[in-house]
Amino acid sequence: MNHRQDSPKIVVKGVPALIIIVLVAAFFAYRILVTNDTVAPELEDRVREVLAAEYARVLLPDLQKSVAAGDKKRVEEEVERLQSYTKKITFTSLKSRGGGSNLYVRAEILVDGKVPPSGKSLRYFHFHKSLLLGYVYQQEAFALEYYLPFFSGD
Repeated sequence: MNHRQDSPKIVVKGVPALIIIVLVAAFFAYRILVTNDTVAPELEDRVREVLAAEYARVLLPDLQKSVAAGDKKRVEEEVERLQSYTKKITFTSLKSRGGGSNLYVRAEILVDGKVPPSGKSLRYFHFHKSLLLGYVYQQEAFALEYYLPFFSGD
């Protein structure tokens, strides 16, 4: 009697192994290639809101300095600059991937035809879709998360 038990091994050979490999490859190809969806207008608005809030944070210190100095002309210039950054956000490319409630957005951004104040014109965002709230911004994502959204677990 053998007191030591070996773990069972599963070996797949021949045609069944080939079928499994083809099915796995087809699944990954589908997830990578076919899930490149267009962006819903509501989701585009959420991306624009996230960017506007970020750009406002970058520009607010200059506005605060102008207010503290009491320079009315400079305040007006800073307000105009802030409005141009938040109102003139354009997307040269906007695409989404993912499925279910997890969506990833790839955005190529220009502000008033120029590079954004953050210096990053290509960004990736992670959104969650809720039945009650619509699209909810989660966090900035990595490019790998956008291109391989099936690793997100949802």
